[in-house]
Amino acid sequence: MSETRFTITKIEPQQKAENRFNIYLDGAFAFGLEGEVLIRHHLHEGDEIAENIVDDVLLSEERSKAKKKALALLSHSSRSVAEIRRRLLESDFSERTSDRVIRDFVRVGLLDDKAFALSYAQSRLFQRVMGKRLLKQELLQKGIDEENADTAVAGAYDQVSETDLAKQLVEKKMRQLGAQDKRKVKHKLSDMLFRRGFDWDVISSVVREAMWEEES
Repeated sequence: MSETRFTITKIEPQQKAENRFNIYLDGAFAFGLEGEVLIRHHLHEGDEIAENIVDDVLLSEERSKAKKKALALLSHSSRSVAEIRRRLLESDFSERTSDRVIRDFVRVGLLDDKAFALSYAQSRLFQRVMGKRLLKQELLQKGIDEENADTAVAGAYDQVSETDLAKQLVEKKMRQLGAQDKRKVKHKLSDMLFRRGFDWDVISSVVREAMWEEES
């Protein structure tokens, strides 16, 4: 059985979209293409193309659109591989296309989870004091794997002590609480540090020291 073939009868620029073209097959509009896809597949008016070539062209067009979408997302802020994949799938790009674009971006360095994780961790720690547990949790929620998350958290805390950060929070909180029942103060301080992602060994040490200093 012979494969269906089409003739490109017309290629015209789209009026409202720069560098996009309308493709007509056998006298009827068939689809629109990015200019780079048109050039990559060497399409010209009068060319006869097989159905499988049309499929390849349309796949290239989808990848081109997905690439533009991913670049637009990255132009606003750095993102993890998982975030880009999620946003592409939400934009109705296929898993095959999304994964292909991501592989290409990783290969050329546009996506790098290790670098993203460290940058995010350092930035978040500067924006809001928090413990290692919460910082790692945020990284995992962004799709960073366990190893890269641990490395990023360690890097973010390279120049700062988790205990010192907890002390800063406690000192500020105690000024806000003023004179209250000691047991209530201790509970509020511990609860605040736990919600900020500090582990119990840091919490108990810092709160115990703060309460001792308050009493002395």
